[in-house]
Amino acid sequence: MADEPQRFRVIPGGPAGDGEAKPKAYRARKRGEPEVLTCSECEKDTGVATALSFEMKQGRMIRDGVPFGGSKVIYCGHCLARGKLTRLI
Repeated sequence: MADEPQRFRVIPGGPAGDGEAKPKAYRARKRGEPEVLTCSECEKDTGVATALSFEMKQGRMIRDGVPFGGSKVIYCGHCLARGKLTRLI
């Protein structure tokens, strides 16, 4: 039995009172590092976190024939194809 490889490995860390830090559940991004934008609704429906998105301006106004104002909004393209409108940012 001693010669068999171990199935599990020990991750260092434990309760915060031990003096050791807990292991991170995910890799922390460095400051300024880009991140892939994914849709949580697509992940719930299809099981795949998609990355297709498009940008729009919401609440635009027109003054003297020139559009101005509004806020930038990013929507999921796959949700729109399925008949939903999911706002990502």
